[in-house]
Amino acid sequence: MQETDKSSVVAEIPAVAQRQIQELVIPNKYDVVPVHNSDRSSFRRCRRYWDWNSPARHNLIVRADVNGIYIPFFFGDGIHFALECYYNPLLKRDPVETFSTWFDIQWYGGIVTEEWLDKVYDLKPEPIKEAIRIPQAYADYVERNPDSEYHISSWKVRGLIDILPDPSPEEFMLLRELGIGMMTFYKDYAARNDSFEILIPEHTFSVPIWDYENDRILTAIDVREESPNYGKTLEVHARGRIDAVGVYPNGKMMMLDHKTAEVMGEDYFEKLEMDEQCTSYLWALEVEASYYDLSHRGQPVEELIYNVLRKAMPQPPTILKSGMFSVDRTNESTTYPLLSAWLDENLPGWQQLPGLLNEKQQNYLDYLRDVGDEQFIIRKAVRRNKHQLANAGKRLYLEALDMLDPNVRIYPNLSNDWKCQKCAFRAPCLARESGADWEQLIRDNYTTNKDR
Repeated sequence: MQETDKSSVVAEIPAVAQRQIQELVIPNKYDVVPVHNSDRSSFRRCRRYWDWNSPARHNLIVRADVNGIYIPFFFGDGIHFALECYYNPLLKRDPVETFSTWFDIQWYGGIVTEEWLDKVYDLKPEPIKEAIRIPQAYADYVERNPDSEYHISSWKVRGLIDILPDPSPEEFMLLRELGIGMMTFYKDYAARNDSFEILIPEHTFSVPIWDYENDRILTAIDVREESPNYGKTLEVHARGRIDAVGVYPNGKMMMLDHKTAEVMGEDYFEKLEMDEQCTSYLWALEVEASYYDLSHRGQPVEELIYNVLRKAMPQPPTILKSGMFSVDRTNESTTYPLLSAWLDENLPGWQQLPGLLNEKQQNYLDYLRDVGDEQFIIRKAVRRNKHQLANAGKRLYLEALDMLDPNVRIYPNLSNDWKCQKCAFRAPCLARESGADWEQLIRDNYTTNKDR
């Protein structure tokens, strides 16, 4: 795009975004055989875990009312939801307000609309019938169909305080405070640093996997017993959720991928060069534009912005028994202005007194000054060339062949590492190995994942 077109690109974004949102209608999850990136990872990790967890297989998750929830995933879902609404061009909701609403519904429950049903943990939401005014001309129809004067538009759901077997209000209130603090910081950060406009907000993508051997879309038999298409041959689609698709003022395409992390050291980002999710999402985005004939069809996606939020918010320095501030970079989350203000109040004239701070304290102060916002938010650009994207499509095809093989062998990958020790299916897996009633454990402790 030429330089003279830059201003018009941004000006047209709202209309483009609205059209894209309306045009992007994907197949129902039961009309295709889905292959998620997480499925591929699970398949390589442990086939028994994959068989129980994959939406293309049994699609099971732990029941919150029996075994509780995994707090990091729960909190990450809340941050993702707040950012999803913030970056939706048709909503542009305040992320602080959105996170607060999300958290209160999750914790306390309440009256919700249909779009919340796959987000809450209540397995038996109570439908609320609301009367609809029907013109007198339809009185005879109503008489023959007495239930037609009602429709279900909302549900009453229980919150985690009533669902969890052993809820900890103190722990969850700290999470609420943390989320609000993170979103307060992010809103200010984004206002200063976002150099893009959003074309398509967070959405589920569903794109066909190409069968390279037969030169057509890959197909497979649906083995999901709950599926209305059970036993039928369906197209195989790569599916997942893209956090946002955007465009820079120069017209170049990009996408966002939000992450939350306890620690954001150099080791955390070394994985990006070989990160399969980043690669497959960049591949899927270009296929999506072509398959659904979107307006940015044919335009290369320049990069994926790996948008990482540390699970921390700016706070005053922690004061030790010695009367000085902590220099623990891993656990502290103060900032240079906050620490400088504390020094001004407690050690007046500290800037004119060399040697007042010891080496560790001075180094920590220098670190805070240099790191700035990146103590809380780091954005890394991930790029893949056309050869890498082409290879990603072929690799996906080969893995899908193995996963969807009617004679696929299901067996556990038993080990003594963290993934096996903390596996969500550890109890039924051990029961199956020992000859105990593992099927009853599955029935009692797991439920269908509504969100995939």
